[in-house]
Amino acid sequence: MNIEMGKIGEHVADWEHFTLRLSNFTGELWNVYFSEHSGGEWLDTCNLEFIDWNKPIVYSSKHGHASFPHPGSYIQGSSKLGIGMRNDTARSKYYIDSSTRYQIIAAEYLGVGVVTEPDWLQYMREWGPTIVDDVRSELDKIISHFPIFLRFSAETLFELFPTEIYGEEGLTGPKEKDNWIGDERS
Repeated sequence: MNIEMGKIGEHVADWEHFTLRLSNFTGELWNVYFSEHSGGEWLDTCNLEFIDWNKPIVYSSKHGHASFPHPGSYIQGSSKLGIGMRNDTARSKYYIDSSTRYQIIAAEYLGVGVVTEPDWLQYMREWGPTIVDDVRSELDKIISHFPIFLRFSAETLFELFPTEIYGEEGLTGPKEKDNWIGDERS
């Protein structure tokens, strides 16, 4: 069952990203990391779609900002129960060619001074406005679709959703994310 959730889940911004892992010896693309909210996954090149022969395609979800390797619907919540918020992706006429417009902002392993961090990267406060949605009334509308004997269970299921759907402070900078230092992980 799909239930329209109004503005619940929409938020101002995220620091979602994708990372390309290349061979230091051949320059060959080995895999790509697709950032999804507080996690993500690495995929080998054989599991990717490409455009213009050698450019991997990254699909961004509408309102969710997460990145995925293929168009479709991805559930954020309990994959075991199959319940959660949908992150929808689709092909579009809009795209960014990141092979022509990018900036390396950090590469500590190359040594001190090789890459100069942009000033904005040091901004360690919240970015953007605080958003407060009237979540209770939106959830009550959704719960009203359930039979009476399932309504308590539905409220319990909503607790599985990520806290971002209920409104949030502005996001913090990329250096404050737990995957800034070290390797991305699934």
